[in-house]
Amino acid sequence: MTKAHAVAFTEIERAELVSIDLPDLQEGEVLVRTEVSAVSPGTEMRCFAGKQPDSVALPYIPGYSLAGIVTAVTPNAPVSVGQRVFASGTRRASINLQWGGHVSHAIAGFGDVMPLPEGMPVRSAAISKLVAIALRGVRICHPNATDSVVVVGLGPIGMLSARLYRELGCRVLCVDLEPARVAIARKAGMEATEVRGSIEETVRAWAPEGVDVVADATGSPAVLPFSMAALRQPAWGTSSVDGPKLVIQGSYPNSFTLPYQDAFRKELTILMPRDTNPSLVRESISIIAEGRCMVDDLFTWFGDPVRAPEAYGLLQSDRSVMTAAFDWTAYGSP
Repeated sequence: MTKAHAVAFTEIERAELVSIDLPDLQEGEVLVRTEVSAVSPGTEMRCFAGKQPDSVALPYIPGYSLAGIVTAVTPNAPVSVGQRVFASGTRRASINLQWGGHVSHAIAGFGDVMPLPEGMPVRSAAISKLVAIALRGVRICHPNATDSVVVVGLGPIGMLSARLYRELGCRVLCVDLEPARVAIARKAGMEATEVRGSIEETVRAWAPEGVDVVADATGSPAVLPFSMAALRQPAWGTSSVDGPKLVIQGSYPNSFTLPYQDAFRKELTILMPRDTNPSLVRESISIIAEGRCMVDDLFTWFGDPVRAPEAYGLLQSDRSVMTAAFDWTAYGSP
């Protein structure tokens, strides 16, 4: 049995640092001492508010993106003690797991740990799962380098999506209501603007005929029809060009509807990426390590996990806060 610590949601809208027990390693597992764990705001704030469908019972450990150092292994492990790795979280603990990422120590299976390149900053590595989620949406969209792309909603997934579309050569516009988020996008070299009037009016000032792709990362069903309106409408009868694409890059707790006639007239393709897979996480680690996608500017809060109430409170109340990460380096000894 290993003594450890975790950030837990103990009640709705209550986060705190708690002590937990981890069982002994079993065959096919390693123990990782976490250095940094990153918050995925869309999912975790929905959990924090008690709105996550099929949630496990409180108290539980949220989060699914961490980086740390292997401290123990079982025979035939693919990684070595002392090696830095990415992991999603612990697979076992003395309290419930809602993925189990915000922990000082994580029990991970052999297939769940991914070695990090030598010298890769650990805080950058900790956000790899979020990059992979954005990358999944980009990949299933199959954009052409000539496509015009608008990303609506500049939380971390939206920001990362925009940067990945640009990395493929697309012309990209970032759109949000929050001036601070627009400023972060611009500082990263992106074309970005606050919404002026409607989303459609804002986009058509940039692309008068509408755009080929809208990636909506707002997580708000009410915004989706307005995002759809910014897409181009193919000429009927003479054009062989496919219709535009809506990538619903947010995640939602409940069902929603979309305007059929608008989608029908545009011959719209609607794409709904589901999370990601291990190969895309590995690719995302490489993308970050090679400097092909900036990530460090997305951490607008970084601190000791004992300050978790502050971190989640800011994410709940202040849209200028992009995301948070917990520094576990003071919790090295089980």
